[in-house]
Amino acid sequence: MPIVHAARLADMRLWGAAGSGVDMRVVGYQFPDADDPAERCSWHLVEGTATCDEGSWSWRYPALTCDESPRLSAWLRDVAVGSAGSLSFLEPNLTLTLVGRTRNAALIEIGLDLEFAPPWRPRRAAGTPYRISCDVHREQLLRAADDWDAEIAPYPHH
Repeated sequence: MPIVHAARLADMRLWGAAGSGVDMRVVGYQFPDADDPAERCSWHLVEGTATCDEGSWSWRYPALTCDESPRLSAWLRDVAVGSAGSLSFLEPNLTLTLVGRTRNAALIEIGLDLEFAPPWRPRRAAGTPYRISCDVHREQLLRAADDWDAEIAPYPHH
């Protein structure tokens, strides 16, 4: 039975005051028609856009295992309360790092590698992601965490 796609809610947005950032959403499973539920619910298909001083681009790739996806919102909440470091996943397309903090915002670095990298920096091997820095206010982090939870809710990992 095919997976029905949920109506669009709010993309998870991480944007800094300077206008750089990413929007991401889960648009389904990598293998939505697989007979085996473990295979069907194994990878989330992630779609996103990024903008920085050098330009904008988009991607669509099965980049997060379904049991990894909840780690993203948990990390955002940890950053909002001041207790987070770096976050990486099995597929090295996305990394997030807390690099600094001001009184009202966190400076995070978003690493985009391989299929998430900008088209002017094609990648064949992981390890040197394209980095976007964003100063994100606490409220934005919490909203992004809630939006990410809403994104993955229609696509459980079991």
